Amino acid sequence: MKIKNIYIRGFGKFHRKQIECSDGINLICGENGGGKTTLNTFLCCMLFGIRRKRGRAAATDTYSRYEPWEFDGNYGGALDIESGGKIFRLERSFLKDRGNTRLVCETDGELLSIE
Repeated sequence: MKIKNIYIRGFGKFHRKQIECSDGINLICGENGGGKTTLNTFLCCMLFGIRRKRGRAAATDTYSRYEPWEFDGNYGGALDIESGGKIFRLERSFLKDRGNTRLVCETDGELLSIE
C-alpha cells in the first residue's frame, strides 16, 4: 500500500492542505509546532477512525484536541491510496453529528464496504 495524496479539509492547524507523496520513503521534518505530530495523528485517524469520549474525558481526547482551529464545518479529509495496481480514495468526516466514511476504487468506480 502506498499513500499517494493527502487532503486535509480541516484537522488541527491544517485547513485545506494537500500533500503529494512520492514513491519510496517520504520524510516529514520541520520546526517545533510545524505540524508533524498533527499530520501523523491525521493519518492514523484516517486509517483507523476517531471517536469522541464522553464526560470529562471529552475535554482532552484526540477528537477535541484536533478540532480545526479555523472551523468552517470541515473536520476530516481524504487519502488517495495505491494497492494491488488500483487507486482507492478513502474519505472521512470526523464531525460528531455528520461523521461518515467512504472508500471508493477510483480505477473502476466501485464503492467498497469499510469493513
